[in-house]
Amino acid sequence: MNLDCVFQGFPHLETERFVLRRLQLSDAESLFSILADEEVTRFYDDEAFTAISQARAQIKAWADGFDERRCVRWGIARREDDMAIGTCGYNGFHGWHKRCSLGFELARSYWRQGIMTEALDAIIGFGFKEIGLNRIQAVVIPGNEASEKLLEKLGFRREGVLREYENWGKKGYVNVLMFSLLRREYE
Repeated sequence: MNLDCVFQGFPHLETERFVLRRLQLSDAESLFSILADEEVTRFYDDEAFTAISQARAQIKAWADGFDERRCVRWGIARREDDMAIGTCGYNGFHGWHKRCSLGFELARSYWRQGIMTEALDAIIGFGFKEIGLNRIQAVVIPGNEASEKLLEKLGFRREGVLREYENWGKKGYVNVLMFSLLRREYE
């Protein structure tokens, strides 16, 4: 697995309609509007944001995670004005096993337009071709049908239910559905 291609400099990716780039503090208002929406965070492991300081703290946490080689989170920015409309990325890298986990969210006004399919397709290709991953996995809360369909459209397979797998604070322990995509299935 070649994590150096990720962590030597933030990987800048482009799709037909979007630029996948490092989030900046100037993206805090956009991120706040996304994560303050209770429909967006309904299946998220945190409560909806109530203050812009939370968005700034999240951007810093993702930046620190990158600097510490734990995660890479891209902002999904429109080409025409560089406005961030969502994020996607990897966390939980396991070098020996050549796997990591996928996460994503998108502003509600951009749902069902193929945007996340386009963005995730780019980072999945990067993960297998450049990083050398063997497995990319994602967990989804039961009932989040949009995310299930998105992952299946991208070739992920549902593996099963992990019971009370994550502690979501006030929401308690939650079951998750495990999805994965293997390199050989991607190729």
